[in-house]
Amino acid sequence: MNLVNSDLAQGTNILDVFVLFGGTDIVVPSDMNVKVNVTAIFGGFSDDRKMIAENEDNNGKELVINGLVLFGGGEVK
Repeated sequence: MNLVNSDLAQGTNILDVFVLFGGTDIVVPSDMNVKVNVTAIFGGFSDDRKMIAENEDNNGKELVINGLVLFGGGEVK
């Protein structure tokens, strides 16, 4: 999923993910506020962004990724 050119609504934005025997990549801008709440069983999910920048326009905007990963993986890039 590519969210590079997206703009979040004010407040908390929720993205639900479910991965079973596979993988997923979520690409976000480096200045997006992201919180990962994913449970991984025999797999993993991580925030692998190299540099997280600060942006005044993103104050009050947050992307929360909730979900479950079974025998697979995922990452935020």
